[in-house]
Amino acid sequence: MKRVLFSLLFVSALFAGQAFGQVGKSVSPLQLIDANDKPKAIPSIGKKVIMIFYTDPDVKDVNDPLSEVVKAKGYPKDKYQAIGVANCKDTWIPNSGIRMKARQKEKQFPESLILLDENHTLAQAWGLGDCNGAGVVVIIGKDSKVKFVRNIKNAAESKAAISSVLKILDEEIAK
Repeated sequence: MKRVLFSLLFVSALFAGQAFGQVGKSVSPLQLIDANDKPKAIPSIGKKVIMIFYTDPDVKDVNDPLSEVVKAKGYPKDKYQAIGVANCKDTWIPNSGIRMKARQKEKQFPESLILLDENHTLAQAWGLGDCNGAGVVVIIGKDSKVKFVRNIKNAAESKAAISSVLKILDEEIAK
């Protein structure tokens, strides 16, 4: 019985890892929409270290603890860029309301860019799995490879990810 349970847990963990944005996977820029409803590709992939916050607007502030700490580090603009992507598909909030909030977030985090994903384009292309009710943090190195992926459901999880995120960002920016 223990062997069967272990096997089930192992297989479940294996498939969960495969379905949820594998670390080491190469990614390419995707076409999304900016806060002014204009087509915009995710910039700087392969040129800078990118940190993407892919967030369900229902939990829009879930990663503010992590965002504030990263912002306070003052990473150089020529090596690092933060990008917020609103997961518009998993919310009841109209896209016009999300665009308005995105413009506000761009003022709060002026070094950031906010994009909208109205059809799970990013989640599907990068294998992020179910992102409903979460803020997914993705770090991409200058080599266009995923260095970190975490599905954050609350502020405590965001705070718990801070040390791991800072370590990876420091290492990747130093390269």
